[in-house]
Amino acid sequence: MAGTPFDGRWPGAQLAGEYGLWVQPTGTAVLYEVMIESFGYLHGPPRPLVTDTPALMIDLRRLFRDPHVSPALRYRTGRDDAVRANVLDQPGAMEFLHGQAAAIAALVPSVSPDVVTVAVGCAGGRHRSVVIAEALALLLSGDGISTEVFHRDIRRPVVRR
Repeated sequence: MAGTPFDGRWPGAQLAGEYGLWVQPTGTAVLYEVMIESFGYLHGPPRPLVTDTPALMIDLRRLFRDPHVSPALRYRTGRDDAVRANVLDQPGAMEFLHGQAAAIAALVPSVSPDVVTVAVGCAGGRHRSVVIAEALALLLSGDGISTEVFHRDIRRPVVRR
């Protein structure tokens, strides 16, 4: 996973309970500007925590190979290093991630002082959406943007398909 946002220790990143992540850039006020919710489409549409509709919706269902298809990864989540590596090492994943982070960063000034809400969805909400949501938060912190992540479906049982 060389070159991914998860390399090394990220200052300002801490778990927010079992289902979230808080990323505060060092040296800035403790206010977040972006709220990212990961979810699984098989559990219903996103229900953003801050507004009725997300400013940006990222659908990963047809992007990148689903870790669910691998028996070794199926019962893990996007918080496991093996799942992160599986998702982020796929061709085009890092370019996609950086492009989405740039799009989100561009939205921040246009909605300020409100919070930019982003919904990141995959099939079950346990693998790809979790990895991408947390990686986006870490990349955004590098741009000085405070981010809070909530994983709506990470605790749900694996969906039988």
